[in-house]
Amino acid sequence: MARKTLSAIRSTVRQMLRDEFNSLTEYDFPDDELDIHISEAIVEVSQKRPYEVRETVVSDGTKEIDISTIEDLLEIEKAEYPVGNDPPSYRDVSIFGNIARINIDSTPTAGQNIYLYCYKVHQLTETSTTLNAELEKVLIEGVVAKAALAWVNQIRVQIVTANETISTINASIESMSARITQAIADLESGRPLINKINIGGSPENDYATYAARELSNANAELNKANGYFRKMSAELSVGNAIARYQSWANNQYAIYLKNLKEITKKRIWEFYDRN
Repeated sequence: MARKTLSAIRSTVRQMLRDEFNSLTEYDFPDDELDIHISEAIVEVSQKRPYEVRETVVSDGTKEIDISTIEDLLEIEKAEYPVGNDPPSYRDVSIFGNIARINIDSTPTAGQNIYLYCYKVHQLTETSTTLNAELEKVLIEGVVAKAALAWVNQIRVQIVTANETISTINASIESMSARITQAIADLESGRPLINKINIGGSPENDYATYAARELSNANAELNKANGYFRKMSAELSVGNAIARYQSWANNQYAIYLKNLKEITKKRIWEFYDRN
């Protein structure tokens, strides 16, 4: 079975997230965002089942080796010196910072090769991968879970907005109530002036106009409240969907952690001859 490259991993992740290509919309999960989750999951997978590499270094005539140039190094399992013996002459190695020290009584000869058996972070590019099918599966599970949980955290703002919208609805309803109360008061003030001869205009008509204006304002506030209510309903509907999605994402993350544990490389500690 052909192993997946970086693009193929992204494609599989998107299928599981139901974020497949649509010419009318952009991806919910851009490449750079998925790559962040992929990089994080690769390190976690590598810590459980590392990429095993034999590095060749040249002795400087001491028991110490500068390992600062070894990329993506997690750990050194052992050293071999001198090289080429059968059986191999394995040596214990102690590490402090960027210096590895071979635990051997004699001092290596300058210019001779030393093999370092290293545990490194797996590599995944557009052209190659060091992951086997089992590790690919766990990696994809981890990326799906991490991307889904990150999306949930970003979209939670919808729920906060819905709560803010409820406050706005309440304010509109209170304003509408006040307008209606004022309209009733205006009508009550104008009622005693009906069918009376009033000096200086028609105050009863003025009060009726005031009341009509307040009722119009109240209706405007009602329409505004209805608009906010529809918006709130949509946002709360999104909130319910988010809750279901988070439940699924949490389940995916639990599966990932379980399978991550199962791929752990069993360590067998050995102590080698110092001669």
